[in-house]
Amino acid sequence: MINNFQKTKIYLVIVTYKTEEDSLEKLLNSIKFQVDKVLIVDNTPNFTNGLEKFRDEKTEAIYLNENTGIAYAQNFGIKKAIEEGADFIMLSDDDTLYPENYVNEMLKVFQKKKEEKIAAVAPSFKNVLTGKKNSFVLKSTIGFRKICPSSGYYEIFQAIASGLILNAKYLKEIGLMNEKLFMDYVDLEWCWRAIKKGYKIIGNANVIIEHKLGDYSKTMSGKQIFLRNPLRHYYITRNNTYLALYDNDLDFIYRGFLLIKSFGYLIGYPLLASPFFKNFQYCLLGFWHGVTKKMGKLNE
Repeated sequence: MINNFQKTKIYLVIVTYKTEEDSLEKLLNSIKFQVDKVLIVDNTPNFTNGLEKFRDEKTEAIYLNENTGIAYAQNFGIKKAIEEGADFIMLSDDDTLYPENYVNEMLKVFQKKKEEKIAAVAPSFKNVLTGKKNSFVLKSTIGFRKICPSSGYYEIFQAIASGLILNAKYLKEIGLMNEKLFMDYVDLEWCWRAIKKGYKIIGNANVIIEHKLGDYSKTMSGKQIFLRNPLRHYYITRNNTYLALYDNDLDFIYRGFLLIKSFGYLIGYPLLASPFFKNFQYCLLGFWHGVTKKMGKLNE
């Protein structure tokens, strides 16, 4: 890797599931030469050797041959990166695009704030569905607030996984991704846990990546709602409800906010996404499973 951190080893972990090869190729072209090694961890059932075209001296494809969930796949890659001596581990979805010098700009944050316990650094991102830049979420005395700065570093409350760079030396104390969540809220829960343990998540507004959040969106009561398929709505509703009720890393105010969101999902997803009854069924089931702590992969 050619950057200003010659002694630093950084690995990239990409989790794929029935990936679109064109998107993955664009992702790799934008970031591969900024890191020391790329680990593609594939969750597609019965897809052995399906990504061999991307394998080279820097890129390794690992086939799990079943949908193990994003948390398990991320942990698989993270563990391998740690075993091979990575100092930093970057996570990414398979449809994200990165600017030139991305890694350098992100690692500068760790260097400039080396006296602080920085668990991870996150970029700003532009949602390709809307063309709009997403806000940083900051913890406040009561609840939280959102800001959308054009530059600078900010101590944030949570971040999505894509583009997130983890400081490997703190992972033993913080722990890895929560596999019982399977997918959705995995990245946010990890951030909340890190902060509870006394670490910081820093948002770097100097860097913007392109990322797709949701499959499509609709507006409800003046607010844009990002929609997916019924199964994803199940996981979002279930994990949101579970964390609202049982996550001790969050204060009661934020847990209350999450619980309100759960009821919003129960109403909003079926009304906005079709088919109505299937989405309602999955959201209701997700809510119930969150309450009863039935976690992991949904056996349909």
